[in-house]
Amino acid sequence: MARRFVTAGAGLVLAVVAVVLVVQGVGATPFRALGVSTPGESLRIATPLVRMVVALAAGFTLGGLVAAVAVLPGRDGGAKLSAHAYLAVRRVGLTAALWAVAASALVPLTVIVGTGGDPRVLSLPDAFLASLGALEEPAGFLVSAVAAGVVAVMCRVTFSWRSAVGALAPAALAVVAPVATGVVASVGAGHDIATDAAVLAALALAVWLGVAATASGHLTQGRPSADVVRRRARRAGLVCGPVALAGLAIVAAYLVRDGWTTLYGWLALAQLVLVAVAFLVHLRGALFPTTCLVAAGTAVTGLLAAGLPPGLLRPASAQETLIGFELPGPPTVLTLIAPGRFSVLLDVLALALGGLYVAGVLRLRRRGDAWPPGRTAAWLGGCALLVWTTTSGFGEYAMAQFSVHMGSHMLLSMLVPILLVLGGPVTLALRALPAGEEPPGPRDWLLSLIGSPVSRFLTHPVVSLVVFVGSFYALYFSPIYEAALPYHWAHQLMYLHFMATGYLFFWPIIGVDRSPRPLPHVARLALLLASMPFHAFFGVALLGSDTVIGQRFFGDLALPWVPDLLRDQSLGGGIAWAAGEIPLVVVIIALLVQWSRHDRIEGERHDRRADRDGDAELTAYNAMLADLARGRR
Repeated sequence: MARRFVTAGAGLVLAVVAVVLVVQGVGATPFRALGVSTPGESLRIATPLVRMVVALAAGFTLGGLVAAVAVLPGRDGGAKLSAHAYLAVRRVGLTAALWAVAASALVPLTVIVGTGGDPRVLSLPDAFLASLGALEEPAGFLVSAVAAGVVAVMCRVTFSWRSAVGALAPAALAVVAPVATGVVASVGAGHDIATDAAVLAALALAVWLGVAATASGHLTQGRPSADVVRRRARRAGLVCGPVALAGLAIVAAYLVRDGWTTLYGWLALAQLVLVAVAFLVHLRGALFPTTCLVAAGTAVTGLLAAGLPPGLLRPASAQETLIGFELPGPPTVLTLIAPGRFSVLLDVLALALGGLYVAGVLRLRRRGDAWPPGRTAAWLGGCALLVWTTTSGFGEYAMAQFSVHMGSHMLLSMLVPILLVLGGPVTLALRALPAGEEPPGPRDWLLSLIGSPVSRFLTHPVVSLVVFVGSFYALYFSPIYEAALPYHWAHQLMYLHFMATGYLFFWPIIGVDRSPRPLPHVARLALLLASMPFHAFFGVALLGSDTVIGQRFFGDLALPWVPDLLRDQSLGGGIAWAAGEIPLVVVIIALLVQWSRHDRIEGERHDRRADRDGDAELTAYNAMLADLARGRR
């Protein structure tokens, strides 16, 4: 314990010294380049230090939660947290409270620094709110502060393992919000790829730091299940380490570009070296040194914020500023189907989903069990379609042209989820994962989450129908879509939302996995038919609209091959009408096939039971009819 306090004290001193040296080395250069006044030195020192606190507290919070629910012995018999996991969650509540306070402090600090260092902006509500919206990063820290406060409250009042899992969502949001609205998202060419990479790197570093720190403390105090905790912490590092290193390398390549000899370039290189060394140490199983190195690499984020990325000064065109890249010209069939711009976040998601599924199938085969090849083909087909939709030329033009975007919406909200639910991933996981682990393992976690009230609520027929269909109208017939267009993170969030709502809608209808709310086949058909008029009316509404959705964004892009934005929008309405109905017809056919197969299986089961008991059910039914007939006579 004394060693930890000494290490923390030494790290604090080094952080302060490093910030002072970097701030003095950078001087007023970044502010002159941006054309704003230079803030006072105390303000320029305080801001990176508070950023360090935010980054470290974020790691100890998010990673500590992951450790409490998935690394430590998480549940004590039922759904309650075990004593060790409960203590970990309580500690996470303290770091989350610190995180919320530090992120709140960064809101006015970043506003003052971004507006030239004049604190009087805080006393002018209109000027402060205008700066909050124009700078974007202060708004990101505001979201982070609120989400971290929610996590702090949840960790102080929960005794449930499921509630601790639920706290992961606001914790992840609090990590992502400042990254997605920070300097990475403001760089012109390549900011789309850099933003995705920065989000993945931030999440990976946070999880790695908190898991390593929590597992190290658990092992040091000689608590039970040491081998299980060490093995799970090692697996977490084996995943998070490469993701963090690759993400940071991509971000550095786009932010630094050819400025590696600058102070910013040296700091970015130092961060990469620290994370790489931490991964090598992690491979040797030393959790405490790994924690120190990952914490140091995370803290460098604050130092980087004190300088100006050389890539930020590179001139960018309108298309590079708005969407991150230049389109090659008018879309053709060849350019649409050919490979295009990488979507790092969604490509990584698709590869992870496909890889885990294949691993599960191979585990079943090694055990001698069979798995239907049609389900494998459906799942991998859904993953491949996700990659093509977001990474081909089709995905490129979907960022800049409404009609193509509507095509991608239809694919991601309907065809991709249909293929995924036909893959039966939950059934595969329950068969492939080992049962009866002590402490509870991934199979027990999955069963607990599927049976949770949240899962039952989200898969309720009325809820899934309203969310699935209502998303079309709420997104495009409100200011949400137009406000989201300039931001890459908003596009990615829309895509994830499309897939999630589509999966929740089609799961109870044609999903191979048993839904938390099973429906009879006639109810499934009724639910599907109920959604069809809403799809048709949405397409018709777009076709007949005389108001351009997102006119400001598409007008700033000024694509020469789209001279009439309203006509392109009408084309998108036609795509929504036609492309929305065809997958639903396919689903009806699949549902009828499943219904017929179910009736055949039930008939065969009834015949086998009749052979065993001499068809006692039919005999009793005939006797009842005979009694009724005698009664009438």
